[in-house]
Amino acid sequence: MPLVKLVTITIDNSSNDTGGRLLVWDLPLRIFHWLLAFCFLGSWASAEAGFEWTQTHMRFGYASLALIVFRIFWGLAGTRYSRFSSFRLGPKVLLQKIPELYSKKQSNSAGHSETGAWATVLLLTLVTIQAGTGLFISDDIFYAGPYNPVVSGSTAGMLAYVHHINFNILQAAVALHLAAIAWYAWRKKENLLSPMLHGNKTVKPNLAIPSSHTGRAILAAIIAVALISLLVLLAPEPSMYDFF
Repeated sequence: MPLVKLVTITIDNSSNDTGGRLLVWDLPLRIFHWLLAFCFLGSWASAEAGFEWTQTHMRFGYASLALIVFRIFWGLAGTRYSRFSSFRLGPKVLLQKIPELYSKKQSNSAGHSETGAWATVLLLTLVTIQAGTGLFISDDIFYAGPYNPVVSGSTAGMLAYVHHINFNILQAAVALHLAAIAWYAWRKKENLLSPMLHGNKTVKPNLAIPSSHTGRAILAAIIAVALISLLVLLAPEPSMYDFF
């Protein structure tokens, strides 16, 4: 009888350590990720499409700002791996991890790896700069950002320069991001894309998240959209431009 009890305890303990395909990336984070990617592509396409697409381009900018505000909320009150507190951003840690990019060893990181955390912060920062500067610039013909009237012409010109240069940097960062995904798939045999679709990774039960906290995310999204809507609606009336 003691032997049977011992075997039962051993089996129970081992089952707690067994890994499986469990939830790591919550649904709100995944939706944010793909919506931001869509806004990036939409902003790029509408900027290249010509003058008649300027209003659409501006709307993509507003949507990007709302997504960034949501991500800030979610980084503070989201699930385990969505929170910024889970990011390891120390430069020393990053320098230690960079050589591992060249090895075939998988990262085995449940959430963001050190390099992944830095990439996330970089991309969020670049999108914020891109959409934020767009609020103040104009095409000097018919269209202008809602806060263009509050800055001088020289300041608007400087911000327009930043807007265009930053987009080149953002393009390079996105290309590097995609290259990293391809590198991990080829070199490390680690699929980074699929978990961002279904949310599951092979992890031990204690490393998984219990739920996506969707209700909390909906509230955060409503607040984010309301704040950006107010930001646009409360902008000063333009004196030289006619908005439709």
